[in-house]
Amino acid sequence: MKQGFIVQHLRPSMTIVSLIALSACGGGGGSTANSAGSVAAPAVPAANAPPTQVTDPTVTAYAAAVAPPTGYVVTPESMQPVRSANDTSEYRQNFTGNEMVNALYAADHGWTGKGVTVGVIDDGVNTALSAFQNQISSVSKDFGYLTTNGIATKRDVLGDTQSNHGTEIAGIIAARADGIGTEGLAPDAKIAILRTSDYNADTKVETMFHDAEALEYAATAGIKVINRSLVSNGAGLADSVTRYGATGGLLVNAAGNNAQANPGDTINVNDANRATWLFVVALNPDLKSYTLASYSNQAGSMADRTVAAIGTNTTVGVDGSSVAISGTSSATPQVSALAALILSKWPQLSGQQAGNVILSTARDIGAPGVDSIYGHGLIDVQAALSPSNPTISNGSTATSLAASAMAVPAAIGTGSIQTALSKVTVIDAYGRDFTGSVASLIAHPETGQSRWLGQRVNQMASGGSSDVGFGHFRTSFGYASFRTGPADSDVRSVMTAGEVSYRNATTGVRVGFNAQDSMQNDIMGLAPFADGILSYAPQAGNSVAVDHLIAGVRLGVTMTAGSIGRSRAQASSVSVGYKGLSVRASYIDESGSVFGTISEGGLALGRGATTTMLEAHQTLNVGGGWNLEGYGSVGVTRLKIDASSVVTAASSLVGTRMGLQASGPAFGGLLSFGVAQPLTIERGTAHLTIGTGYDAVAQSLTYGASNADLASDKRRLELTTGFARQTGNSTFRIGLMKDVADGTQRVLAGYRLRF
Repeated sequence: MKQGFIVQHLRPSMTIVSLIALSACGGGGGSTANSAGSVAAPAVPAANAPPTQVTDPTVTAYAAAVAPPTGYVVTPESMQPVRSANDTSEYRQNFTGNEMVNALYAADHGWTGKGVTVGVIDDGVNTALSAFQNQISSVSKDFGYLTTNGIATKRDVLGDTQSNHGTEIAGIIAARADGIGTEGLAPDAKIAILRTSDYNADTKVETMFHDAEALEYAATAGIKVINRSLVSNGAGLADSVTRYGATGGLLVNAAGNNAQANPGDTINVNDANRATWLFVVALNPDLKSYTLASYSNQAGSMADRTVAAIGTNTTVGVDGSSVAISGTSSATPQVSALAALILSKWPQLSGQQAGNVILSTARDIGAPGVDSIYGHGLIDVQAALSPSNPTISNGSTATSLAASAMAVPAAIGTGSIQTALSKVTVIDAYGRDFTGSVASLIAHPETGQSRWLGQRVNQMASGGSSDVGFGHFRTSFGYASFRTGPADSDVRSVMTAGEVSYRNATTGVRVGFNAQDSMQNDIMGLAPFADGILSYAPQAGNSVAVDHLIAGVRLGVTMTAGSIGRSRAQASSVSVGYKGLSVRASYIDESGSVFGTISEGGLALGRGATTTMLEAHQTLNVGGGWNLEGYGSVGVTRLKIDASSVVTAASSLVGTRMGLQASGPAFGGLLSFGVAQPLTIERGTAHLTIGTGYDAVAQSLTYGASNADLASDKRRLELTTGFARQTGNSTFRIGLMKDVADGTQRVLAGYRLRF
């Protein structure tokens, strides 16, 4: 006798139930089919309107997608315009099912399942239909028998009029757009028909005895994904699933239509084959909510290996017409098709790895996290085909792209770097390669000058300053007050800047804390720094300076240091001054940033820089109390290369800066105006090593090298004007700056009254 158990075609409106045998102990014979009952099929969506056309009927009006209105999870078809060439009438025949899983994303990005074979364990597929032209794999096989006049003979027919269920399932996976019906989610995938049904022409009963045999065959045929829209209510498949799973194969299996707490085939799951199974529960095709269909079994004890898909889909019937099929049977091929899309782009993956991608990218629709109803949640085509925690690599070190960003100082041009990084290949957490642009991760952030301006505004709004002098000593400090609570006493004051200096006829000593150069203070921080060190390392605001006059020549030494967050800088300078002219040579060592800007991870411009700079500063008294100040500098910078960055080398960067400012009495106060070129890189190159492709055989990236010009994209020029007037206990100040290159303007004004 035969040892068997019941299996269902998982379409709730059907009442056909057949017997499957996994091992034989002798001759033929059969058992009576047990009725599993029936469940009313969910309502089928009404026919969809054709896509909107423009005046020329041959041109489709493509438009941006409309987000779901309030109370909807999917935009109704009547409100959704045609979005692309793939948003066709055939796509819209299954509009709800497709939209709920973001199916259009795959077609719009060229993922069609080409090169992948999906096995369909079922009652066969009508191969004569136009929807399956060139879609049937040569590894297809009929395992069943036909009984006529009591005699069972090997059938060897992949499909016929009894193949209604398998045809509909195959259509959801890979039906071609034939102008008659609908299109499968993976229309270029091949279908390996694994026909496991037996048919008794005498009794008109279909039975299924050969699923285990089909699984064994699939393991040897190298089929990575099998769709099984069937459920077993008894043991017997476990060993065959284990052997199939040992090849890396994925068995996408319907959960069942008995409204039970666990998938029907749970009995066949064990530790050895658990990773092979991917169960599918069914959702109602509801535009307003994600709800489990009343007939669907739940994820239950297999929640970690379960996803949800749409339980009602339009597909191709055995006669070639468009039909609606409902049940976990209908939901399952959506998942199998998604696995085909993944494997088509990334053939280096196993079927089980594709399944893990589907699990991890499913949309969480039930209780937070993996739950006993929906498992991981609703499959999401877009999420599954998008990179999951990708890394960018320079060939030696891979770094998370999410933790990478290139902050380029304003002095450096970004155009050439963006071009170099506009086509990069990265690897995600599942070993999938993606090629695209990471240029959007490159930006000009706020410069040190901008940070100083913010500090200036804050001090003006919430603080003040104090100056005290006696003898050869002078001290000054700035402070700001911050409210910490509602009470009058809930105010905290902190010192924001300070300076102590001593000067006699020949010697001067100055100690400064966050003290900026005097020239910019005349224009309230809007002018570029006159101090070259601050232009290269704006965080270096603390200094100790000593100078001494010998025979009319003033010699000076300055030590500067400071930090902003994890960005630090220190500098040493020697200077020589005669009358109104001073010349200074400086060495600047910066860590954690480049010119005060911090990059991150695999896109770090550098982990610091060293600069050797020579600058000159001239002050002339032009009469009438007016002074003319001019400065200029040239610096040579070497980037400190970050071992994890795609910037693997760089030439020396040559930077220049210059400015001219006039200041003197006017309108009862002090008027200043000037013109300046902020720090600008004139010459320099970064050498980038980036992923340029993927070697599927070696399963690793291939790399290429390119050079990016770091010279500034445009000559920057800033015009500044400032005015300050003190009357009694009050002081009024205003500063204006215009960037000639981009037309931006800044205005800063302040008024202070002392009591």
